[in-house]
Amino acid sequence: MKKEEIIQYWIDSALDDYKTMKHLFESEDYLWCLFMCHIIVEKLLKALYVKNIETIPPKTHDLLFLAKKIQLPLDTSMADFF
Repeated sequence: MKKEEIIQYWIDSALDDYKTMKHLFESEDYLWCLFMCHIIVEKLLKALYVKNIETIPPKTHDLLFLAKKIQLPLDTSMADFF
């Protein structure tokens, strides 16, 4: 796969998960909705990782680690959130 295809894969996957997250929210299943939010952010960070660094992102679910790797500017409150 080309780099652009890998980036699009992560974005498309995040968009699919977003649909699931909306359904979970509408059904008031907030715990799983929050989990899906985490997965969506993770996939979008991995798309940025592929765009900015290399084609294979690290196998991690640590949002702060990914954000730091791609040098995403984070203020203290955002870093705490991640």
